[in-house]
Amino acid sequence: SKLNTIMITEKLYTNPNLKLSEVALKLEVSSHELSKLINDNIYKNFTDFINEYRIEEAKQLIEANSIYTIEAIGNQSGFNSKSTFYHIFKKYTGKTPAEFRKES
Repeated sequence: SKLNTIMITEKLYTNPNLKLSEVALKLEVSSHELSKLINDNIYKNFTDFINEYRIEEAKQLIEANSIYTIEAIGNQSGFNSKSTFYHIFKKYTGKTPAEFRKES
């Protein structure tokens, strides 16, 4: 709960270089404890956990009819490369960002 709150309020996921240790420090727990918490309770690894927030952010930006390019939306959502953004977006939504934009 505290983890989700901090992710949403501080938008830590928008940092493309976010590390498990940085989030653990904010929560005042060890990296090992945070990793275990995510694995045992959310059933994901840290990267997948963060990417879900990034994809939700990207979807909101696309749905808001933003003037940004798809690449800029990926960057704003915390992805540091266009190819990674496209790959992860399609993995989570089943569509490319452009297809998602057309349907929004």
